[in-house]
Amino acid sequence: MLLLSICSLAAAGCGDGSPPALTVGPVSFSRDQLLGLPDARRQSLGELAAFGLAVSDSSVEALGEPLLRVRRDDVLLDVLAAELLLEERGVDDAVLEARYLTAPDYELTVRHVLFFSERWRNDDHRAAAREKAERALRQLQGGADFAETAATLSEEPGAEGRQGLLTPGREGSWVPEFWRAALALEVGEMSPVTETQYGYHILRLEGREVVPFAEARSRIVREVARQVGDPKARLEAWTAAARTGIVVDEDALAKYGTDVAPDGSGSAEATGAAGDPATVLARWDTGSLTAGDFAEWAASRPAVRSGVGTGAHAERVRQSVSDLAARRAALDEARRRGLSVPAAEADSILRAWTDRTIRWATALGFVRGTPPDAMDEAALEALSRSAQGATIARNELSEHAPLLHAAYEIRLAPDGN
Repeated sequence: MLLLSICSLAAAGCGDGSPPALTVGPVSFSRDQLLGLPDARRQSLGELAAFGLAVSDSSVEALGEPLLRVRRDDVLLDVLAAELLLEERGVDDAVLEARYLTAPDYELTVRHVLFFSERWRNDDHRAAAREKAERALRQLQGGADFAETAATLSEEPGAEGRQGLLTPGREGSWVPEFWRAALALEVGEMSPVTETQYGYHILRLEGREVVPFAEARSRIVREVARQVGDPKARLEAWTAAARTGIVVDEDALAKYGTDVAPDGSGSAEATGAAGDPATVLARWDTGSLTAGDFAEWAASRPAVRSGVGTGAHAERVRQSVSDLAARRAALDEARRRGLSVPAAEADSILRAWTDRTIRWATALGFVRGTPPDAMDEAALEALSRSAQGATIARNELSEHAPLLHAAYEIRLAPDGN
């Protein structure tokens, strides 16, 4: 669900009975807490509180869903582009399968021991974790049972019950260093200590199976298409033709045109969520684009601070609606053809977002389970952190401000000074 929390403007003031100067979902800040902060810092504080709430209730995946959907759709459109080009060039599945069998994909079953030490940890922490991994490797090389060692020593959650056994994975399922180390092994063989972004691993390959062509088809389709032509140009030509069948509802657009920011900046109201999300902005033969669809897409766009509060030119909005409708029509075509995003690629997209939010949360000091009535102080502390990691996290988080505004109502009182 796009709206994770709705602010109650009747929330109690911060101790003196006066209305709050800043509200973020259930969190409120008093005027004293905002004293001396310029508008830009107050805006940043509100966004930090919103992110802190998502960390607190473990909803960071839902927070990033508009962005994750766009990235999954990008992959699906790449697959469609390749299909269109190969269809045009007369390349059929017999050719694709023959090519695939010369270098097939594999599904690997791996058991591992992990000693956590993320790359942002200090040198002493990293050295200690590596030394633990080296000691475990010596035990294993000396004949210790791998499954029992994983159950006893691995720091991965749940390793004891699973004895370090992972769900079978394909390329993209695991981080690149882990995949390369696993792929280099013969069944039954054990790796040296292997470093990834999570720490230090020892791997043993339990099984290796060739992925059926039908399940690997989207990968080989894209690979071959890039060798025979320009898939992107072919998709652009298809989309240009599809645009002739798209009808923009000018009356609906006139209603939303002054409120919708095509760059995704501003508040929920500024992304069109203030009106009825079911209002149809554009139609085509196979579907339609609603105001809610447009608002969710806008939330995935990078923040453009200079545009906040200024509205948007009607023609820019109309162009954005038309472009998004054409994109949706292409996605409809991909699904009509039975195309989909490979699970490993979808997992990789989610993992990249999860890893990034964990890094932000760690740098800013946000933890799960922080109650809303303590989030104001947690956000103020995150705003004041001077370490380089915290500065980087705040800057990166500000670029994702539209996601935060779409998920939580962030409202600064006009007389907040």
